[in-house]
Amino acid sequence: MRDSVLRLSPTVVDSKKVCLAEFGTARLGKLSPVILVSLLILGGALSARADVITVDTSRLIGASAQLAFDFIGGPDANMITVSIFSTNGSLGAISRTGEVSGTLPGTVTLTDASPADFFNEYLTNITLGTTFSFVLGATTIGPPGGSFPDAFSLFVLDPTTGLSLVTTTDPTGSQSLLTLNIDGSPQGNLNVYSSNSVVVTATPVSTVPEPSTVPLLASLLALVALAGRARVFRLLADGRIKS
Repeated sequence: MRDSVLRLSPTVVDSKKVCLAEFGTARLGKLSPVILVSLLILGGALSARADVITVDTSRLIGASAQLAFDFIGGPDANMITVSIFSTNGSLGAISRTGEVSGTLPGTVTLTDASPADFFNEYLTNITLGTTFSFVLGATTIGPPGGSFPDAFSLFVLDPTTGLSLVTTTDPTGSQSLLTLNIDGSPQGNLNVYSSNSVVVTATPVSTVPEPSTVPLLASLLALVALAGRARVFRLLADGRIKS
C-alpha cells in the first residue's frame, strides 16, 4: 500500500464561511490571516497560534469512526479551541471528559485551568466522508522548570475497540494524527504525522499579535464592519437589493 505524503503548506486559509453580525456573510479566504485570528480572539477563542487542520480520509470513506480531541494538562493554564469544523461525513453521538465545553460543528474548548484537569477529551462518533477540517487554536504558556508540557493530540479511533483506526508515524506509538506540545516556545511544537490511510495537512494561519494590540484590532474589525454596512446601504440606494 502506498504511504501517504505529509504536506505542510504556508498558504492562507481556504474559503470557508463565517457570519459577521454587522454585515452578513463573508468568506474567510477573502480575509487576511491576521483578521481571521483576530476574530477568533475577540470571539472568545484567545490563541497564541492558529492552524487550519485538514484530514483527507478518502481511503476510509463510509467507515464508522470516532474523533478524539485530547488535551493532557500540566501545571499551566492553557486553552485549546477547535472551531470552524467542516466535513462531508456525518457526526454522531459525543462525550466529554474533563474541562470541555461546546459541540461540533460549533466551537469546542478544552482547558486545564485547575490541577485536577489532567485529562480532557472531546469524543465524537463520525461516519467518515472524504475529508474533515477545523481551525486549531492554542495558548502557549510553557511549563515551569522540570514539568512536562501540556499537549494536544488528535486521534481517529475504532468505535468498537477504542484503538486507533489508522497507523501513523507518531514516535510514541499512540498513533495520533498530530500532537501540539506546549513547550514554552512562542508557537509551541506542532508535529503532524504521516499515515498509509489518511493525509494530514497543517496550514499556519498567522502569529497572533500581543494582547496590547487587541484594542487596535477591535477598531480595525469595527472599520471592516462599517465598510460592509456602507456597501449594503449603497446597494439599497441603487435598488440592487431590497430591504
